[in-house]
Amino acid sequence: MEKLIPLLDMDNPNLKKMGDVTGEKIVEYYRNRENPKYLFSLKDAECLVDDKILDDAEKVMEHDIFGYKFNGPIDWMFNPTVETSRDNEWSWSLFRTIYWQPLARAYALTKDEKYTKEFLSQMHSFREAWPADEFLNDFTFVPKQPFPGTAWRTIETGIRVYTTWLPVFEIFRHSSVWNSEDLACFLLGLRDHALFLMGHYSNHDRSSNWLSMETSALLQIAIMFPEFKESKEWFNTAYSRVMHEVRFCFSDNGIHMEKTPIYHMVASIAFTQALVMCRLNNIYVPDYAWEVIRRSALYICSLIKPDLSTPMIGDADRDDLTTRRADTSIYEGMNLSFYPKDLNELRAYMNQMYELFGDQEFKYFASLREQGSQPKEKDFKFSEEGIYVLRTGWDSNADYLCTHSTQLELGERSTHSHNDCMHAEITLKGEDILVDSGRYIYRSSIWKDWRAYFCSALAHNTLYVDNHEMGEIKGVDRRRNVRCLCHYFGNKEGLKIVDLSHNGYAYLQDPVFHRRKLILAPNSVAVLIDYVDGPANENHDFRLMYNFNTTNVVLDGKHVDYKSKNNVDFTVDFTSNVDFNSYLLCGSEDPKGGWISYGYPVKEPIGQVTMAYGGKAPFMAATIIKEKGNDATVKIESEKVVLKIENNEWVITREGVEKL
Repeated sequence: MEKLIPLLDMDNPNLKKMGDVTGEKIVEYYRNRENPKYLFSLKDAECLVDDKILDDAEKVMEHDIFGYKFNGPIDWMFNPTVETSRDNEWSWSLFRTIYWQPLARAYALTKDEKYTKEFLSQMHSFREAWPADEFLNDFTFVPKQPFPGTAWRTIETGIRVYTTWLPVFEIFRHSSVWNSEDLACFLLGLRDHALFLMGHYSNHDRSSNWLSMETSALLQIAIMFPEFKESKEWFNTAYSRVMHEVRFCFSDNGIHMEKTPIYHMVASIAFTQALVMCRLNNIYVPDYAWEVIRRSALYICSLIKPDLSTPMIGDADRDDLTTRRADTSIYEGMNLSFYPKDLNELRAYMNQMYELFGDQEFKYFASLREQGSQPKEKDFKFSEEGIYVLRTGWDSNADYLCTHSTQLELGERSTHSHNDCMHAEITLKGEDILVDSGRYIYRSSIWKDWRAYFCSALAHNTLYVDNHEMGEIKGVDRRRNVRCLCHYFGNKEGLKIVDLSHNGYAYLQDPVFHRRKLILAPNSVAVLIDYVDGPANENHDFRLMYNFNTTNVVLDGKHVDYKSKNNVDFTVDFTSNVDFNSYLLCGSEDPKGGWISYGYPVKEPIGQVTMAYGGKAPFMAATIIKEKGNDATVKIESEKVVLKIENNEWVITREGVEKL
């Protein structure tokens, strides 16, 4: 308290009322303070309905964190992956203190002070292990630290503030066990966070989701703790950053520049918290900021699959509206927020968007289709962002096709994008067939070969050429220099079509150019037509990959039998005008292939079929995907593809489609 009191602004009207400022008075002040307004109240947290939250809290009480149980107090310098992946992300997740949330939730439901005491013990322990002084005086953007990394990167600093420190304080501040030294430790720690964020700002030097977390956290501290002398300076800096970046980081369509659902939502939610806190405390928010947030949520709606999950575009996990938690990662998860009434971050996000904007589709997804209204459109074309979605409906049995290309904001770092241009994600009759393989693990581990595989076109349903990663340019590091052109998007002759091409293999010594038509046809039929062209001076190793959602894959030449997770049988037939070979990998480590990761850092086997051709361009290939027993066919006739479904026949060329 002796250290804290001189840092407080004694001209603050509320502090003036105290007269002589003492530790006991400050504790009482914060316990009963009604302004500024936080995002939720203790009463809101008391409304959570979840029969496992006390179990979650007990695990934290026992120091069982992210699957590792400490034998005694938390060792803030220990990382259990030291003998395996040697992954800094485990420690960075530890430093984010997200596991304090169950303690606060359990306290809100039970008022048992053992949860408060454990929180305070861990908070003191963290501050003792990671004092900020050394890092506050080192203005290197990311201070160098040997494995397992430092607690003072801007991303961890920001996440701690807005996902844990502020929300759990809102709940625990009502506890009777806080003493003046506990409160002083907490407030001094929070001030350290503000000072660090003031002196270290990523400003797009790292993935842009970082700055959304940094700026939101700093603004929230400034609003919620005006008692500090520096709070006005913090506010002026953070307010400008937030109101600038909330527009700069998103396109007109509301899509975050990193183009991956998890990090899009990280940015959307971080900015939303800052804007809502401004509104609650009568701080002006420009119109464009609210509209960007609304559109960012509508974009997530456009991606949602028939099973109410999101596709794993780029570095994304499988996030599900229907489960207890949207995220399945052991650590390095969504790190989104603290929603008091719902543990499922995606579902809670949709509820918040409905409360803010009233769009019926937000209620539709928040209620798992029971209330609200489904989106009016089925198909979505986001050309500048390189994301396209086709669907036959919004019900659980719909057909769905999503394709995307790596089109970052020009000049942006590509940390969370993959080499996945024109990758096809296909669901028929509500059953996943071709899927994205996920992210699995990051370069922060020593398993860099696995990181490279999951980022590669080899792990996606697209074309891979000559061990050359799409967009790779000699001398240019960690950027995806790939842009896709949309030749056609829409409904023609009863077929839903996306027609794309890209420049990803232009830097090969003998350049190769890939064009693909992705089609949803009647009777739950999907078709992929690939045109591969180029100067044709050299032979190449061409591979077309097909990643299925289960291991129930049987390959017979150019024919695949696939059984979905719900035991529905599908077939895939491949044809081309050159001689392709085929092979199947399932959980293979050498060569790598046949893996999927639904959450960080877990992988499991799936069936991956590769169609391989060694030779020259040009050539054509066509793939038809359908339920077993469906007599639809596709064949190549010269430069044409003929599609037959029951009594209907279409002739598809580069230029267009004709129904006979």
